[in-house]
Amino acid sequence: MNKKKYSSAIKKTPFNYLKTKIIGRLILQGLDRNEVYNECYDNNYLGIDSLQRRREVTNVIYERLVQLDQLLLGEFVNGDINTSKFVLVYAIAKNDPLFFDFLFEVYRESLLNEKGYISIDDFDLFFKVKKEINITVSKWGHHTIDCLAKGYRNILVESGLGNREKKNIRTVKPIIHPDIIEHIKHLGDKHYMKAILGEM
Repeated sequence: MNKKKYSSAIKKTPFNYLKTKIIGRLILQGLDRNEVYNECYDNNYLGIDSLQRRREVTNVIYERLVQLDQLLLGEFVNGDINTSKFVLVYAIAKNDPLFFDFLFEVYRESLLNEKGYISIDDFDLFFKVKKEINITVSKWGHHTIDCLAKGYRNILVESGLGNREKKNIRTVKPIIHPDIIEHIKHLGDKHYMKAILGEM
């Protein structure tokens, strides 16, 4: 059975672009994890009323961004919006193996074939297969799967990787500066570029 460490965290914290930029700036300024947590949780830098939600969002976002090197973090915080959102999708995929699998197995496939969109059935089939091969996913109920599918759609649309067309997501290949793509490949993450850019 597939033993990848899959998580359902995306269902509560999908893209969160603006809040992620706030935390990104703090990290870029040199704040460590405790200092970022103090700003976001104790001082409510993110403007979230619920203490539990504040903790949740801060931790998930920090875990995503801490994997980026200084160049990519700088591009995320200060780069043009297309590059910035692209880097965030990459960071989320690095932090969430199930979302990466979705990008590689479903999103990439839609870029490479003539269909060009992801349907509700495509989401359902993806999670059905994962439930059959992964013990963690097999324990998730319909509500969790439904929230995850909504979270994935949210990420695709907010990042610019997809457009809503009724119940479908029309996939859009991002146009990113080659230097950023080559930098990520140089880091050993060519498979992420295959997933997000639909490369062969």
